[in-house]
Amino acid sequence: MNRPRALTRTLLLTLLATLLGLPGCSAIQLAYGTAPFLIKNYADDYLNLDSEQLAQWEPRLKAALDTHRVAELPQLAGFFEAFRKAASEGFDATNAHCLTNAFVDLYRRHARLAVGAAAPLLAQLTPAQVRALDQRFAAEYAKARNRPDLRDSARQVRKRTGRYIERIEEWTGPLRASQRALVEQVSAPMPDTSVAVLEYRTHKRKELIALLRAGANEAAIRDFLTVWLVEYRDLTPPLVSAEDQLLKTVEAILVRLGATLDRAQRKRLTDRLAALRDSLMRLQNAPRMVPVSCRA
Repeated sequence: MNRPRALTRTLLLTLLATLLGLPGCSAIQLAYGTAPFLIKNYADDYLNLDSEQLAQWEPRLKAALDTHRVAELPQLAGFFEAFRKAASEGFDATNAHCLTNAFVDLYRRHARLAVGAAAPLLAQLTPAQVRALDQRFAAEYAKARNRPDLRDSARQVRKRTGRYIERIEEWTGPLRASQRALVEQVSAPMPDTSVAVLEYRTHKRKELIALLRAGANEAAIRDFLTVWLVEYRDLTPPLVSAEDQLLKTVEAILVRLGATLDRAQRKRLTDRLAALRDSLMRLQNAPRMVPVSCRA
């Protein structure tokens, strides 16, 4: 899927992405401590809010972040511990499937929390703010459609493989040439969905604008965003298939690449996972981990 840009996928999902991307304990704690400021300023910039709107929304944002600290940090700590254990003992079809399912569950939990925080903010937008948001969506669509490589599937696949390798190396250190080739081989069959994702996102954004123009209340907006961003209930069949294939590809990369990791790569991976687990524990007032529960 494309990198999310809409407000609703930014509020708390950016926090999760930051936690996944920062290697140091102090960096994580700094990011978590400044999350309210960053989120509030992003919302203000994206929607051009006035001071009264921000003041009304701030308690809802604080409540969402408090819920995240209590309910989601233990889930994240448990996920990283399960990941560390699998990386240490060796990835196989069972634990790789368990981890991908657990990550999907984490995404949905965070998306639901983000939707709950975004709905009241969107419900209080003025007609002028809705028009400005519509114009911003249109400008982003035009920019994306005019990218010269958008319909070059071969180039998109190469860029996707490069992103995969870059992200893996953040965890393991540099990959050998044979390992890079393995990632390319395993991920190559995945279809390029760049155009399909862009068109789907644009369609949903237009539906959101129509809902806002009709004066929808907070509950109606929350229901719409839940179907779109949490449950993916109305994805087109090609995107449903691509999502399933993505998860299977991730599992295959974990198992096949994991088997090739040398001692230094495995140690870097497990050490970083342990550091993230410990940092997430320290951020909690009453530290705990929720064990990952595997499902078929």
